[in-house]
Amino acid sequence: MKTITLLTSALALVARVHPSDAWIGRPASTIPRSNRLPNDASAKSFSKGPMRVRGGSSLDLSLDANAVVTTLVPRIGVVTSTLLYFSPLTTVRKASNEGSLGDLNPIPLAIMAVSSLCWLAYGLSIRDPYVTLSNVPGCVASIWYVTAILPLLKGEQLKSTQSIVLALSAVTINLWTWLSLSKKTMTEVSSALGLFASFLFILLSGSPLSTIKTVFVTKNAGSILTQLTIAQVSNTALWSLYGLAIKDKFVYYPNLTGLGFGLIQLALKLLFPSKQAKLAI
Repeated sequence: MKTITLLTSALALVARVHPSDAWIGRPASTIPRSNRLPNDASAKSFSKGPMRVRGGSSLDLSLDANAVVTTLVPRIGVVTSTLLYFSPLTTVRKASNEGSLGDLNPIPLAIMAVSSLCWLAYGLSIRDPYVTLSNVPGCVASIWYVTAILPLLKGEQLKSTQSIVLALSAVTINLWTWLSLSKKTMTEVSSALGLFASFLFILLSGSPLSTIKTVFVTKNAGSILTQLTIAQVSNTALWSLYGLAIKDKFVYYPNLTGLGFGLIQLALKLLFPSKQAKLAI
């Protein structure tokens, strides 16, 4: 019920965002010339004639299609991002209650905690409501995942998880500090944040494959969560489409890569079904 309530709240927030209020953080100078009107005369002539709903030109269809991609797709993307972040919830909660990690791989959860914060920072820097809102629930959920699984970890698994969280947090804090104190323009700051967030997302998308050797040896893909894999494929597909539509390389590059990793994980789940569906369903 909590997950449903959170999803409902996310949809309500997105519904309040009007497309005209959403600035994607790209100054006019960075917009391709092909997307700009050449002069005032062209602008006036463009606005004289009404847009035709039926029997229109290819330009009408192009504008309609672009409007769908840049408004409807990211709104759905907010929901799929929330589903992605909450996909490990049931498994983590069950592991915490039973006091046993089982087949659960802690590496993706460790990376997710830092990655979601970095994407939130990037979304705020470019003032994109879709990128921002899609990462707010994930920040809270992923931090809880780490605090819930740490008491269950032992030996090398505990050390590696702690090292990942500490190292990524240290790099993030130092990057933010440097960008804040430097004389970089806001565009340069956003680019740096986007580049680092993209790097972390690629790590996150490929992290479930850290157990790929075990999967092949045991012929058991139980360490790869089905919910997380399905959510990753659907989420990255939508955000890739949105990123291509707004021509933001920091959105479409990592998501296309994540889509590839997700399809590999899905193939492994089909080839080697989980032998033990106790924790990693």
